[in-house]
Amino acid sequence: MALQKSDIINGLRQMGLKAGDIALVHSSLKSLGQVEGGADTVIDALLETLAPDGTLLMPSFQRSSEFYLVDRGCRFDVRNTPAECGIITEVFRRRPGVRRSLSPTHCTAACGRLAEKMLAGHERCKISVGFGSPYHRLVEMDGKILLLGVTHGSNTTLHFVENTNGAPTICRKEYNPVVVDENGAEIIVPTLPHMPGLPRDYLKAEPLLLQAGVQTNARIGMAEVRLVQAGAMAALLGEKIREQPLFLIEPFVFS
Repeated sequence: MALQKSDIINGLRQMGLKAGDIALVHSSLKSLGQVEGGADTVIDALLETLAPDGTLLMPSFQRSSEFYLVDRGCRFDVRNTPAECGIITEVFRRRPGVRRSLSPTHCTAACGRLAEKMLAGHERCKISVGFGSPYHRLVEMDGKILLLGVTHGSNTTLHFVENTNGAPTICRKEYNPVVVDENGAEIIVPTLPHMPGLPRDYLKAEPLLLQAGVQTNARIGMAEVRLVQAGAMAALLGEKIREQPLFLIEPFVFS
């Protein structure tokens, strides 16, 4: 039997997602099983759960290494460059009223009461997932991260925690990729990208977050779903990284 919108709403509310929340959603439609109405139904369920005063965010960037994007001369058009973080993100970015931040490598889409505030000034962030980014504001404003059928391997906010707590994640060479804004104007966005080929072990965050009560797990349809308190997550893992900068980085093995 196909999953209905009401099933998704009930599952989200039971996990603790509620009206007025700021929620960043990473998702896999396939993981849910059959959904009546597909991606649109999932988005409608999220918006109804957060209504009337909530804010919904999703990653809206190209699915490639940040370093390789800028090294090859990235040009990102917020009007029509697809969101490649799953079909739900692409359907979301096409919806009326959804705005996208002006980041060439970590463009983020949002709608709702605080959408403009969450996205503003992303083009001024040399570190795309650093201070001043939507991920910083998510942490500052105690938003929530919903991992809908995906693991912490898809949790972009963990990049923010690393980048701002001393992990050796950022290149020293500055690049100048281009963003085309809603009016067709080109904007050069100086960027210090993530180091290429740096293997992460983000899955090790899960037991720590569960033990601390920062994360709630449940099942909706066929999907394992995780709801994480962004501010508490950043505080907990930030402390770990300050003590051990390679905490979320896999050891290098030399042969």
